[in-house]
Amino acid sequence: MIRILITNQKGGVGKSTISANLSRYFASIRKLRTTLLDFDSQGSSTRWVKEVQKENAPDAIRVEQFQVPKTGGFNRVVIESRRVMRRLEPDTDILIADLTWNDFLNSELLFEFDLVVLPTAVSDVELITTVEFAKRHQWVFESTRYHPTLVIVPSRVRTDQTSAVHRYSEEFPFSFVLTPPILDSIDARRAFAKQFLVRHRNNRLQASFMSFSRAIDQSIELHHAKNGKRDKATEAQNPLLHSFLKYRVEISKAERNASAEKTVIRAGYPSALAASARNPLRSREDKPWLRHAQKKEEEQQQSVAAVSNSDTSQGQAQDPLQVAGFRKPKPPLALVPKAYTAPGSGPSAGGATTSAASQSNSSSQQDRPGKSPGDQTRANEA
Repeated sequence: MIRILITNQKGGVGKSTISANLSRYFASIRKLRTTLLDFDSQGSSTRWVKEVQKENAPDAIRVEQFQVPKTGGFNRVVIESRRVMRRLEPDTDILIADLTWNDFLNSELLFEFDLVVLPTAVSDVELITTVEFAKRHQWVFESTRYHPTLVIVPSRVRTDQTSAVHRYSEEFPFSFVLTPPILDSIDARRAFAKQFLVRHRNNRLQASFMSFSRAIDQSIELHHAKNGKRDKATEAQNPLLHSFLKYRVEISKAERNASAEKTVIRAGYPSALAASARNPLRSREDKPWLRHAQKKEEEQQQSVAAVSNSDTSQGQAQDPLQVAGFRKPKPPLALVPKAYTAPGSGPSAGGATTSAASQSNSSSQQDRPGKSPGDQTRANEA
């Protein structure tokens, strides 16, 4: 049995939406025996599934509600959840649990699942809360024991926010799996307890959720390829960390086992969102204008290389830019000043008059080097 936990300590990020519709995906599309285990006291995902399944396939998804005990210590929640999941295992292929995390819960509860799916909105406040939650339980995902795989889901993302998804790879301090974003839509809110998103009439919303669901399916394969499958024989005897010392020892082992490099696995890409030409997540290779520019650049490089080879063989030097299709720029025009010519006079006479006047002025200035222009003016007036 594959166990998937949908959790976050922040409300309003789409945990119930993901839990109910992901259950529908595995039950109707993948044809697996699916059980929805609802830890949430509000029971939103339970209501969604039961209301839609009243008339259509009422037994397609099995729904179980589990009330988290408030007394008995941290380990009681782990023990009781083990007991419930052990009871559901014979008739279940995949189990999806909906849980709102709180400080009362023990980190060891995460070891009971194969995937821990963390939905979060694309905003600074939501991102900080999600990063703090992941850091608090980082030792679980890097433990030497059979540990779950962390999956980050950008949820309720607007179309103009899809480019912000790349920030996740920079903010998280350790490796995780990143799925395609789930688009925000008013149709998704209206579909509560009326219709599943995997069969919604809004094609863009349906394609977005189907891309996410396939990414979860791929994440299961990645998890089994890395960690193997859960050992059923030793699972019941898996000891709890009853003392603080054992708890610290387990964290120290996880820190030593942690990889020095962070790896972000982008499951499910390219997603259905890549079909839109305005989508920022679309790869550069898929853009027609870029392919045309790259083709022109390759042709120019081939032309330059052909000219270089021919010059080497024939011993002639040619301009490779002209051969590649570039026009050689023309030299700038030389501006030569011309002598002033008086109206009615020929060019030779005008030139002679101008030169004679300049010679007389220069000779008169040489005869009276000590006089200024003002003295000369007063002398002329007298």
